[in-house]
Amino acid sequence: LGSTRSYTPLKVVGDGSFGTVWLCDWHGPLPPNTPLSAMQCGAGARPEWTGKRLVAVKRMKKKWEGGWEECRKLKELESLRAIPYHPNIIPLYDAFLLPTSKELYFVFESMEGNLYQLIKSRKGRPLAGGLVSSIFKQVVSGLHHIHASGYFHRDMKPENLLVTTTGLYDYTPVSPVAPPNAPMEKDVVVIVKLADFGLARETKSKPPYTEYVSTRWYRAPEVLLRSRDYSNPVDMWALGTIMAELVNLRPLFPGQGEIDQVGRICEVLGDPAGDYGHDARGKSIGGGRWARGIKMAKCVGFAFPKVSVWFRYACDVSGYAVRLPVTLGLPCTYVFPNRSILKISMPSLTDLSLSSLSTVSRIY
Repeated sequence: LGSTRSYTPLKVVGDGSFGTVWLCDWHGPLPPNTPLSAMQCGAGARPEWTGKRLVAVKRMKKKWEGGWEECRKLKELESLRAIPYHPNIIPLYDAFLLPTSKELYFVFESMEGNLYQLIKSRKGRPLAGGLVSSIFKQVVSGLHHIHASGYFHRDMKPENLLVTTTGLYDYTPVSPVAPPNAPMEKDVVVIVKLADFGLARETKSKPPYTEYVSTRWYRAPEVLLRSRDYSNPVDMWALGTIMAELVNLRPLFPGQGEIDQVGRICEVLGDPAGDYGHDARGKSIGGGRWARGIKMAKCVGFAFPKVSVWFRYACDVSGYAVRLPVTLGLPCTYVFPNRSILKISMPSLTDLSLSSLSTVSRIY
């Protein structure tokens, strides 16, 4: 590379079908006022990165024979440039094409890992309720910003939610069954940023869209039913499945195939043509009726299984939220298994007292 874009690869942090990502020490200039990664400053600073300028460099595997004009049409580059900066969206620092190899490179802020790795690192130990609340707020804030900017992500999954831990914090218990004098819950502080916009599309763009989007476990039912007319709601469905996984520390709908995936959804939410009655608050039990879904299923020759609504997950996560709101109003309202409603005030990452931080817990 030329002197203006010189870097030293430190380690590979990701390798997928479309590209490879390295953690790198960047030697060239970056956009004005570009902050240091949380891995290098504040409570999350790592001594091993002292004296370096960490970035994540992604090399696309496709050869771009059409030059930069062809690259500019790439949806990932288009969306990253169009969506304004937000603290919960991974920022793009630079993009360039090597004229000799025709390889396209992206330069991003570096992060410690992703939400999938964080979940695995827990080894069955539940996250503090306040930490779940904080992660939820950050993901929703970033997703709302994407939608407000006229885009939807289409590939929401734990691997695409990048995280950096910055220390420990004493969270106030949020369980509705916690006694007034319950001890504080010590857990990590996590910064979350949405990443990987390779499948992002403009909301105003006209369908049909690609049938197969997102990882199967996080696909919305309309996508599983081969609909090519969908929009922002597919991101909200994925958000709900991700948050359930964060609470349970295992996927909510780990289908082995598309038919099995729909079946697992019906086991929890019920048949969209069925009527399971109402709960004590007058709310429909299960996922409710879904006329459009029934019509879509008929068009592809699929019949929803007749099942009884399965409340396994509600039983497994006693004291944690099992239904999460999609609104941004704070404090958030969570609905718990015992039907009680709790208002949760979420701590701001910028307001955490440094005195409450101690040895940083690493993800990997």
